Amino acid sequence: MFNRHRWPLWHWHFELSSICTLKCPRCPRTELPDSLVQDQLRLDFFRTNFDRNVLRDVRRVTLCGDDGDPIYARDFLPIVHHFKSNDPTISLQIITNGGYKDEDWWRELGSMLNHYDEVHFSIDGSTQSISEQYRINSDHASSILGMKTLADSSYAFISWDMIAFKFNEHDIDDCRDLARAYGCDQFQLTLSSKFGSKYPGYLEDGKDALEPSDVFLPKGYRFVRKITNLTGRSLPDNGAKAANIAAYQAIKGSQGIIPLCKIGTKGMFVNSRGYLIPCCWVGNRYNDSGYSRFIRDDNNIRISGLEQVLNGDHWLGFFEDFYHMRECGDKCSAHLVDESYATNW
Repeated sequence: MFNRHRWPLWHWHFELSSICTLKCPRCPRTELPDSLVQDQLRLDFFRTNFDRNVLRDVRRVTLCGDDGDPIYARDFLPIVHHFKSNDPTISLQIITNGGYKDEDWWRELGSMLNHYDEVHFSIDGSTQSISEQYRINSDHASSILGMKTLADSSYAFISWDMIAFKFNEHDIDDCRDLARAYGCDQFQLTLSSKFGSKYPGYLEDGKDALEPSDVFLPKGYRFVRKITNLTGRSLPDNGAKAANIAAYQAIKGSQGIIPLCKIGTKGMFVNSRGYLIPCCWVGNRYNDSGYSRFIRDDNNIRISGLEQVLNGDHWLGFFEDFYHMRECGDKCSAHLVDESYATNW
């Protein structure tokens, strides 16, 4: 496939669905409901645009949304089958709260996954009463059922992912212990920057009720992950890491901005409406002027097709504007992007 702008096509990030059962207070679907468009990518989209010829260059696929949870896409299971049947060595990374699905559904998913794949369950507490303080409208029992079923019935790498908040600081060790007991391979604690000390808009009377202690906050504006391996397992090498490092080496001499979208770390982001966006950071709806520039027919894969979108003239203006976009400056400044930063997903 022609790749005029030398996009790193080894990693794709798809928002399969902007549908979600949750009402998390700091999710764009809750904070920006007026501009939310509920949509989903269907199996035909992938059969048409991501066939075997395209997928031969793909090493990693992330299924996660800015607005929604991928497992609520109507064609989620057939789409997973599409990727794995075309190339079993493609590494799928599925990120979900995991609620409201039954055991049979999880076993069907597990039957398609192999040791190249990973499933991350985003659960912010050891009990319903703790987790639902952020994951509002979650069903803790069904999320745990999904986690335990996959750990028991598949070869996939299973991770319990937790964000540190003020309300769950005391619960972190218990969640780590439960992750081990349930057969998870990994416990991942995320230190988020989305609190009042970084974004004053979240302050009320000078305080942010959700913000954890300083020890659970990152120094910069990008999240930090603290990972504990629980089983000694790791994902096998399918060439993704080498592709990531090679892309970084080719661009690391850049001045000012070292864009991860040209390295592939975050993945080429396709939202639930079919628009291609360099990464999910610039694709969020908080920065309407930045987001809106990508919402055009010649940048929609559904409308214009993958190859035409990838090679469009409109990208030239985006590359020239790297230095003027806040998200690019906050996340991809040259002083931040060393090899470790650029090759950790």
